[in-house]
Amino acid sequence: MVGTRFSKCLQCKSLAKVLLPGLVLSSFVGQLAAGRSVTKGTTAAGPVAPPEAVVEFTPDAVTFQDVPVGDTYSQTVRITNLGERILQIKKISTSSADLQITGILLPVVVAHGTSERFTISFRPKGESHKDGEVSIFTSSADAPVVLMVRTSTVKVQTELAASEAAIDFEDVAVGGVGKHEVALTNSGTRDLTIAGMSATGAAFSVPGATAVRLTPGQSVSVEVNFAPKSAGRQNGQLTISGTDGGPLVLIPLAGTSAESSRSAVRLNWEESPVTVAGYVVYRSAESSGPYTRISEAATSEFVDTGLAVGHTYYYVVTSLNADQVESEYSSPISATVPEG
Repeated sequence: MVGTRFSKCLQCKSLAKVLLPGLVLSSFVGQLAAGRSVTKGTTAAGPVAPPEAVVEFTPDAVTFQDVPVGDTYSQTVRITNLGERILQIKKISTSSADLQITGILLPVVVAHGTSERFTISFRPKGESHKDGEVSIFTSSADAPVVLMVRTSTVKVQTELAASEAAIDFEDVAVGGVGKHEVALTNSGTRDLTIAGMSATGAAFSVPGATAVRLTPGQSVSVEVNFAPKSAGRQNGQLTISGTDGGPLVLIPLAGTSAESSRSAVRLNWEESPVTVAGYVVYRSAESSGPYTRISEAATSEFVDTGLAVGHTYYYVVTSLNADQVESEYSSPISATVPEG
């Protein structure tokens, strides 16, 4: 039988075929209602009853809009047999590798008035704005019933920015601990998870490192410690890892240590004229900073020990109010650790 099938016409149309020797003249009239597939026809021998099986989709079209590349979005579809006869769903295929079908075990029989569900998942591997199709092959006809799938994607930026390109600890005494804070900021357009923080080099460590999730624009501070066991120059690396185990940020680490002095630096400052909750002491190897927080003090006095022989240190102090809000830095003062 020669004929033409229309699967997307909204109005009934007919198409006559040229009669050729040895062929039977036939024509088909196709009709597709929204969300349904109905087929009927005639032959030279007379009218042919339409198949009893009529399929309805809910929803009648699927849309995945602005899906980030690499993410997976899913939607459940219900397919209902509105016909009087039993319908067998034999196969479901998609027009794109980005579309996957799950949640249904084929083949499956669908009785009159009953439904089966399946899930369509969309995981784009690149940017695109193209439509796709899901073809459902049933026992009612050779041609599949088609469900339209409209898709669009968006470009995703996943980026973690560090406040320091490199960290260098200077003038840390053997047996002492140098501390440095680095800020990590999610400068991308989607949430980002830091799954791990680690440091190489025996003298370097990242205390209290935990996984953290950052929204776009959000930052977290990470403390890196340098605790040398011997004098000299040492190197390492700070690695910030993502959920896949790959590095998000790599920061070179370096530290210079010297023999520890038995001397101590005693700091005194004028107490604040207003009531304060305490004071915070900062230290640096340079008068211009950056300054590293080394201690909190309840009174206007602090003793700093374990310093490198022959080195000069710079100190500033802030005050804390009852809400733990700090004042500005005081003017810096310096102290040089004597030899021996």
